[in-house]
Amino acid sequence: MAQQTVLEVPSPAVDECLLEISAALEGTTHVSGIAWRLTTPDGPRPIRTATRRYGRTLVFSELAALRAGLTDATRFGCRRLRIRSPSPVLEALLRGAETRRYRRAAITARRMRAIVERFERVRFDPAAPSDPELSHAVGEALDAGLHRAAEQEEHRVLVMERILERAKEVRLERRDGEWIANGHYRVQLDPMGCECPAWTARWSRVPVAGRRAQRLPCKHIVAVALREGISVPSDLALLARKAPP
Repeated sequence: MAQQTVLEVPSPAVDECLLEISAALEGTTHVSGIAWRLTTPDGPRPIRTATRRYGRTLVFSELAALRAGLTDATRFGCRRLRIRSPSPVLEALLRGAETRRYRRAAITARRMRAIVERFERVRFDPAAPSDPELSHAVGEALDAGLHRAAEQEEHRVLVMERILERAKEVRLERRDGEWIANGHYRVQLDPMGCECPAWTARWSRVPVAGRRAQRLPCKHIVAVALREGISVPSDLALLARKAPP
């Protein structure tokens, strides 16, 4: 019979490894920094960090840190593991507890069960990481992600400025209460949409998450926006992200 992983709080073991995880999420850009440190019986391993973009919630970022730490623990041959995390939600999710608030996160946690089951024993220590370097590393990872996001947003604004110039050539007319661009494309601003290939076919095979993150309005939509008094590139880019899939 396959060995079952026990998620409990037993007495400490000499061969037990310690995994400390931490995460931080910036709510406006949805950029998160994650960090984890594994301490084996031979001593602490170097802190590792990563940056994530378009994270849904802090719990998803914490799960990402946990997954990375579990992978490292497996690689270093840990058999018994103590996980130190300030969030009690992680243990509940890995136990399979029903949490309406974290239904999507529960799906991610279920996929991680296969990694957890590689260990003989896993227990949770619901406490903030004791290593101040870990908190500092999370902040550094978050800052790095925010800088990259700013660079990307700057590029998007430049592209939007080009689209704004091209939008000035679009011919608009009203038919039956709708905007018609260049004689045949129906356009609407709220919710944002256009029948042109630049808005539809070009993004049809891109996953919804990527579409909302990267899609920019076409020149026909921008032309309508200009007619209705919206001309700030960042505002137009934001409207495109909120457009229906």
